[in-house]
Amino acid sequence: MLPEELCIHTSLTFLNTMTNLTDNQEAEVVIIGGSYSGMSAAMALGRALRSVLIIDAGAPCNRFAPHAHNLLGSDGTPPMEIHAEARKQLLQYSTVRIIEDTVINATKEAPGFVIHTASAKHYKAQKLLLATGLKDELPPIPGLQACWGISAIHCPYCHGYEFKGGKTALLATSSEALHMISLLKQWTRELSVFTQDGFRFNKAALDFLQSQAIPVITDKIISLVHENGSLREVQLENDEGKAAKMPLDVLYVMPKIQQSLDLQQSLGYKLTAAGHIEVDQGGHSSVQGLYAAGDNSSRFRSLSYSLATGMAAGAMINFDLVNEKRPLPDIQ
Repeated sequence: MLPEELCIHTSLTFLNTMTNLTDNQEAEVVIIGGSYSGMSAAMALGRALRSVLIIDAGAPCNRFAPHAHNLLGSDGTPPMEIHAEARKQLLQYSTVRIIEDTVINATKEAPGFVIHTASAKHYKAQKLLLATGLKDELPPIPGLQACWGISAIHCPYCHGYEFKGGKTALLATSSEALHMISLLKQWTRELSVFTQDGFRFNKAALDFLQSQAIPVITDKIISLVHENGSLREVQLENDEGKAAKMPLDVLYVMPKIQQSLDLQQSLGYKLTAAGHIEVDQGGHSSVQGLYAAGDNSSRFRSLSYSLATGMAAGAMINFDLVNEKRPLPDIQ
């Protein structure tokens, strides 16, 4: 056999071996979460001929949004169309496999990890990537869930352009809302602020809001009136029980967040003060062999950033695997 034929034969044997993943077998890399960051990492790894297993529960964070924005080349495209096309392209790589299942636990067991799913199956991996996203804890306001991702939104960069100049309000529940209020003035002059849950701005913040001619409304929000998720008005009630209503096109909400899949106790990774998984630029967590990418490890919640962090984590995982197998000599 010629050297070139031997090389091709060896590569094909490797690919076929890695493709034949079945339940309870090992993969070089398991990715929990098959949305944008997870698929982006898997593509980088698939193109590096790594065996990859994605375990996906099928609930991407942006499934409520009708259109994706601020994503070059796909601006205005429904996110699930982007998702479907990405998955189609990803599955062209024979070493990548996707399983529809829900992970319930994962543990670090030398030399890698064991992942347990709701279907009572387990998978072993040398490296584990968490691309699990976040969950938003929305205030219990009637109508808010129906408007979420449509006209009740969290990010002006993702959706603010579509509401430019419109009647805009922000729901403030902490002093962290002040920076968002200032930011929103870039998109509209018709801006109001609601304070809820007993929160009130201090004097310095109120002086700033007054200087910017931004009214602060302390009446309680009773409900959001909408048509198929598109806001029409907010129904209010003051301390004396008097009802009022206010026309509104868009409501910005800064909800509390939590990890969609909380594995901190079993895996031991560190969280930031804001509740994100602590990682470096390559997606390394504080646990050897454990990585994170996407919303779960960043304040930037956008498709473009998720894709970028996923690709970076995938490349870094391959880089680490290469260096473990073929460590370079010290040439200094």
